[in-house]
Amino acid sequence: MNKVVLGIFPHADDAASSCGGTLARFAAEGWRVILARVTNDDKDSMDLPSKAETELANTIEFHRAAEIMGAEIVELGYVTDVLGDVNMVGLRERIVYLFRKYRPYAVFTFDPYAHYEPNLDHVRTAQAVEEAFWVSNFHLHYPEHLGQGYQPHCVCERWYFGRVLPDANYAVDITDYFEQKVRALCAHDKMMRNTLHQLQLQLRTWGRRVPAIDQAIEGDLRPMVEGLLRAHNGELAQSFGMAPGHLAEAFRVNRFGFWEEFVQAESEPLPGKPEEMFNRSCFEPGKGPRLFN
Repeated sequence: MNKVVLGIFPHADDAASSCGGTLARFAAEGWRVILARVTNDDKDSMDLPSKAETELANTIEFHRAAEIMGAEIVELGYVTDVLGDVNMVGLRERIVYLFRKYRPYAVFTFDPYAHYEPNLDHVRTAQAVEEAFWVSNFHLHYPEHLGQGYQPHCVCERWYFGRVLPDANYAVDITDYFEQKVRALCAHDKMMRNTLHQLQLQLRTWGRRVPAIDQAIEGDLRPMVEGLLRAHNGELAQSFGMAPGHLAEAFRVNRFGFWEEFVQAESEPLPGKPEEMFNRSCFEPGKGPRLFN
């Protein structure tokens, strides 16, 4: 098994916020963790005077966050907030290329079927990853990759996350990695302050304010970020039946889909291949949500 996980995220802060604890756990357990950022985040600041300065600041902070999580970075370089205008076949080709180059066991991204996702960059990235999973197996899709020395590759597992995640079936205990998640997300100082600023502007339209948000924007981000994450990840852990005080991230993990029950019953290990991933209990048919403890 190639112990590589590849996260494909439209924006720099998506990795830490959505699955930072899980990625840190994979890295700590000896996996190679690669974060592919699709866009350049050149508009995501509330106070920098230019797109160039914003892009540079967010890129520097992305590298800090990746280091905290034990990950490396790949840049695709698309302009942020306009993925709805790009050629989807071209975006898909770039992701197929990553699959064939790094040959990951699993891929992380937004769920292409998630409910109520307002950010089109998230939607387009998820759709491109889902389609790339399908076509990366076929040698007649993008044969130029083969000429560069890369072969067709099929990712085994797709780990999907979302704001509103339908049919979450897998929870990862990140209690021991929560501190890394918080530090990684706080490393995105410009993006997190801008996120809070967006909320602040919406509150003003409503005719109200939240003093804690105002204070976080002007001062130390960490207390608010940590508090919100702890509450959210605590609720997820509780919903999956973890012991009090534990923290979790939840995913919809898809391995063989329709074929899962069949391959569970009929498959056998290849010579010299480890069994630990095959035996993970979350994929037992009919068992409902499972835990990665």
